[in-house]
Amino acid sequence: MFGIQSIEQVYFYMLIICTILSVVLFLIGDIFQFDGPIDPILIVPWIAFTSLFGYIGETLTTLGSGWVFATAVLLSSVIVFLLNFYILIPLKNSESTISVSEKTLEGRVATVVTPIPIKGMGEITISNVTGIMSRPATFYTDQETQINKGEEVLIIEVRERVCYVVPYVENF
Repeated sequence: MFGIQSIEQVYFYMLIICTILSVVLFLIGDIFQFDGPIDPILIVPWIAFTSLFGYIGETLTTLGSGWVFATAVLLSSVIVFLLNFYILIPLKNSESTISVSEKTLEGRVATVVTPIPIKGMGEITISNVTGIMSRPATFYTDQETQINKGEEVLIIEVRERVCYVVPYVENF
């Protein structure tokens, strides 16, 4: 069919097929979501590395084809494991945004932008490494006076994107 005359050609053709599959998976790989222990998308690089090491082993060494194949399988398995463990799994577990989670806002000091009335909502701004964000705010406990623009508050709790605050009094 392809005019295969040696094992080197088998390795070479498999390497070409894996290269084409890798490009296709790079373009549409986000469509697939797998929850199993082995991601089927890792099979293509494993076959590619096995083909690469098999081709190199057949052309540069005088070892038998069985030894070359066994060595290629072993090397590719180690490389794909390391690729999965140190690159792919951390990338999947990382957040795709630089925004702050709402739990990290608790305990931070913010500045009032829109006055917070005794029974109602105002607006605060929180300075962050990535910039300034604003959130609606209301009192955490009953207060006697409203908090005016420019005053500082302490965020006690965040629920449904609303910050529950108390007036901030610096102790130092």
